[in-house]
Amino acid sequence: MEQNLPPERLKIISPVIRELEIEIQPEEVKKEYEKVVDNYVAKARLPGFRQGHAPREMVSRMFAAEIREAILDNLVPDYLKRELEALGVVPVNLPTVKSLDFDLEKGIKFEVSFEVWPVIELPANYLDNKVRQEEVKVEEKEVNDVLKNLQENAVEYLPVNDRPVANDDYVVIEIQGKEVETKKFMPAEKVIVLAGHQENEPQLNQALLGLGQGEEKTFEVEYPADYGQKKFAGKKIEYRIKVLEIKEKKLPELNDELAKTIDQVSGLEELKRKIYEDLLKHRQQEAADRALNEFLEKLAAGLDLSLPESLIKEEVQTIINRQFKEADWNRLPAELRHQVEEQARKQAEKNLKNHLLMRKIIEQEGLKVTEDEYKEDLKKIAEERNIPLSQLKSALSQEDREGEWKFNLLFQKGIDFLKEKVIIK
Repeated sequence: MEQNLPPERLKIISPVIRELEIEIQPEEVKKEYEKVVDNYVAKARLPGFRQGHAPREMVSRMFAAEIREAILDNLVPDYLKRELEALGVVPVNLPTVKSLDFDLEKGIKFEVSFEVWPVIELPANYLDNKVRQEEVKVEEKEVNDVLKNLQENAVEYLPVNDRPVANDDYVVIEIQGKEVETKKFMPAEKVIVLAGHQENEPQLNQALLGLGQGEEKTFEVEYPADYGQKKFAGKKIEYRIKVLEIKEKKLPELNDELAKTIDQVSGLEELKRKIYEDLLKHRQQEAADRALNEFLEKLAAGLDLSLPESLIKEEVQTIINRQFKEADWNRLPAELRHQVEEQARKQAEKNLKNHLLMRKIIEQEGLKVTEDEYKEDLKKIAEERNIPLSQLKSALSQEDREGEWKFNLLFQKGIDFLKEKVIIK
């Protein structure tokens, strides 16, 4: 929180923009000047002088611009940091130097501009605005769909040698291509093919069906001129394939034995019950999150919340990066990129307002994370990830992420507090 400051020191340009003037006294500048010049004298290699023995006046004159930049680099960031800490001001972006005067006799005077989180006041009765959480349910079909997926994940492919290739078989083949026009052979390859798969060349799927182990067949593919792989584009290739191995899909029976291999349950009925409970818990969590967002949106609507533009742009970029790879984003038409950016900006503003309100609520309610809570959370996560607790602690310490972890834990505590206070189930 900003302290009461003389208006000439800290200028409040807007709810989120500040400008700060800082002066560095001449004696401090001269002291730094002497240190920098000494350093340049020690390193300078000038014609006619041994290293470290060139006249100071000559060195300071020849390297005047570099010496000036070194003094500013050494003093300005340090003084800015100290001033901001003394004034209790926390910028949300890197301060920008607006003006700078440098004079050995008069000292340094500079002005910076930066953004801060806006100062907000919550209504005294803000917790009275309750929101209702929608009811959720889980249908039996949804449980069965999950069971089916689990069954598919447990599928096996078993070798067969008493029948030819059928659709959905995994087939190990040897394949070699030859350019029809040049008669040039390509290297023979051993590959695994899922027979009948839609991404295969249709001619390959047709040739595979009915082939037995050890049998061969040839077929041709004429590739269009704009084919994605240039080495094939516009060419006619004759392929020879030989079936080396056939593996058929074996779907396990959905029974108690399979259930025990999927989870630590007594049988199929308990597995169904766990799936139902997990789905229900997940949907209830989603419904609670929607209710909380509704509460925060209503709370934000009653407040004048200005947001730092730099944070909005940063959040917009984060949202876009989650949706698009850089190459895909660059291929989008300009008009579509503009539409995506507009939608991302709306979401970014909503995200930042929610974040700002949560920070204020946590502060106002005096929520804290105790050291015991922090240790207990680390222990729980270590068990979930099946790693030693000491390893997790060491990683957080080395990556300097302990503060971030505690903040995230505090933020979740704030979310849990609000859900308990304002959501009607």
